[in-house]
Amino acid sequence: MPKLLAAIKNQIPFTRYAYRGEAVACNLCGSHHRLSISQTDRRLKILKTVACEQCGLIRTDPMPTESELGTYYAGEYRLDYQFAFSSKPPRFHLRRSRRDAAARLALLAPALSGPKRLLDFGSGSGEFLALAARAGHDVRGIEPGESFAAFARNAYGVTVDSRVWQQVEFAPGSFDVITSNHVLEHLREPVSALKRMAEWLAEDGVLFVSVPNALGKRRHSFQHFHFAHVYNFTPQTLIWAGQIAGLEPDPRFAMAGTTIVFRKRKGGASIPVWGEEQGRWMAAHFEPSSPLRFLLSGRWFVDALHRFRKVAGESLARG
Repeated sequence: MPKLLAAIKNQIPFTRYAYRGEAVACNLCGSHHRLSISQTDRRLKILKTVACEQCGLIRTDPMPTESELGTYYAGEYRLDYQFAFSSKPPRFHLRRSRRDAAARLALLAPALSGPKRLLDFGSGSGEFLALAARAGHDVRGIEPGESFAAFARNAYGVTVDSRVWQQVEFAPGSFDVITSNHVLEHLREPVSALKRMAEWLAEDGVLFVSVPNALGKRRHSFQHFHFAHVYNFTPQTLIWAGQIAGLEPDPRFAMAGTTIVFRKRKGGASIPVWGEEQGRWMAAHFEPSSPLRFLLSGRWFVDALHRFRKVAGESLARG
């Protein structure tokens, strides 16, 4: 019941999330200078989002602490965003995950000839691991959500470590292929996570990264943001994050916005040249819009009802 009440509170417009947070430097370039982009998120909850003035990386401000994020993901996240009332993933999630897994495996085909050592960083309920294992690859996953990690182990027989990534150790060069699908945006230290994955990657290996594109088409600026995504990337900031981690886009794979297949850089890690006023350009991209006007238009209620019918209806269905 406490989890359900917290999830309901997280749907109420113009109220604050239950966190205090803290001021942090930009995880990409280290600057403390920031420009305001939005004061609300896509649920019309009060959530301040800023862009780093130097590099343009977008983040939540104040940033939730590790403890606050840990509490949220352990107790509220699956129910809050997926209406997952039990430890078993809802059917809509499994269908989407299987579809995404097949597309990811097909995209990576040029790097998957012959059996490969494969790691899924943030493996969720395990559909990608299961598909890759059936294709003959030696697979492992990292998934801090114990209920989904347990589902992957029990349903598919795959190996999944349910610790947070900072606690996991692999020898350098342990994997030929690493994938991270819609994970980095949830982490307080996404660049550090990329560095760790680069260490685990074989010299001729590839690293698939996909995150939401902050420059994607949205009618209103605030519709890009919500509490679960503490960082928001553009194609440029994701490439720069890779560069700092010693990675570069692999030319064998076409870039698709913020879905990029990286390889190790021959020159190793380096500091990007940020350009001029990246943050001001980013802030100008997100034109101000009125959350209150959006609420009064009725569109918010229509969107919320549609989301509830789609997600909760399928989550509560049996069979």
